[in-house]
Amino acid sequence: MSQPVATPPLLTQFKRWCFNRIAHVTPWAKMYTPSTAQQTINQPILSEQAILLLTQEYAQIPPLIMTNHRISHAQIQGSQNSPFLGSGMEYEESRPYEMGDEIRHLNWRLMAKTGKAYTKYFQETRQENWVIVVDHRTPMRFGTQTRLKATQASRIAGYFAWLAQKQSIPVVGVRLTDTLTQTPPQTGRGSYEKLMQLFSQPCPPANAATPPDASLNDLLHSLLPKIKAGAYCILISDFHDANAQTCEQLIALQQKAMITALCIQDPVEHALPNITPLQLQTMQAQHVLTVQTISQQQAYKTWAQQHQQAILSTLQSAGISPITVQSNAPLNTLGNAPHLHTTAQEPSHA
Repeated sequence: MSQPVATPPLLTQFKRWCFNRIAHVTPWAKMYTPSTAQQTINQPILSEQAILLLTQEYAQIPPLIMTNHRISHAQIQGSQNSPFLGSGMEYEESRPYEMGDEIRHLNWRLMAKTGKAYTKYFQETRQENWVIVVDHRTPMRFGTQTRLKATQASRIAGYFAWLAQKQSIPVVGVRLTDTLTQTPPQTGRGSYEKLMQLFSQPCPPANAATPPDASLNDLLHSLLPKIKAGAYCILISDFHDANAQTCEQLIALQQKAMITALCIQDPVEHALPNITPLQLQTMQAQHVLTVQTISQQQAYKTWAQQHQQAILSTLQSAGISPITVQSNAPLNTLGNAPHLHTTAQEPSHA
């Protein structure tokens, strides 16, 4: 980790520390020494004790209504609803009629068009299942107040894992870095802890030996065949590299799954602290930019807001209404989100 710029006083300097492990940091100011940082960067971003304590916070969050418009009232696997419309069976295709096929399954409309008898074939509806996707790529390993964006993403992912465990819903955890890593399906007791082992993996700073991050588009492309039809997919990321192709990937993903997108943001990604002079450092190349005037701060603010709005617009173009969550926000703000589904057009803010 590079050394803090030695221009006193410290409070007039701000450096974009992307990889500090931060705990209750004085906003904008506190810097870690290299020795302290070295001791923490290879530790899990959430300790076992923190994972256990989070369950107490989760219990205080108002119940979330995750609307899935594909869910029918047909019951499977006990009290769980089928993720498909109908009577518990999903239409698959029509095939030529064969002796012994049930008359009630004849496709009369197709028969009227072709003059030939066809039988409708169905497949059993799948058990409800969730997929929790957490982005831990390099831009998520950044934080200026309280915690890293990656840590907040893991805390939120834990909440959905905790909900799935309470409801005995099968859930798969997916972690995005330079590649895609996933857990086997987890169900019931102990599933929360197993998922959090993946979501709490260390997020050390990038260096010359660090493999480059995979693009969001490539990762979504890899994720698509792993998603079961009817799944509920929770995407937690800053979506920093979302573009028109991302929109196409998300639309394809929605053909198989309902999607909730939570967009993690840091306060400095909207506006810089009102102090000058101020120094910014890029995340990997360590280029330094000095902001010395109010006009430069305003120019950054304008650019940052346009960039964040472009991300939200990309998600909305895919039919997804993103929920924005600040990296320093308490988890109970999730309960203020008016929806956790994909039909609304305006973004929610938590």
